[in-house]
Amino acid sequence: MNIKETLFKNWDWWRITRAVLAILFIVQGIIKGDTILAAGGVFLMIHALLNVCAACATGNCEIPQKQKNENV
Repeated sequence: MNIKETLFKNWDWWRITRAVLAILFIVQGIIKGDTILAAGGVFLMIHALLNVCAACATGNCEIPQKQKNENV
């Protein structure tokens, strides 16, 4: 998967929520002069744009699909 596909595909509600919150954090951080808040917004924005999650780095957050047992 290349960068273009990563940025423009698979936008679900959680990814959109992260991007919106990131924008809000960055804007509020700039308005208030709070670098920690702005840095948190940048961190969230990177996660939203690249669609990555630090907790799910190894794919452990995936829900396994039930296998259809054809013998039953």
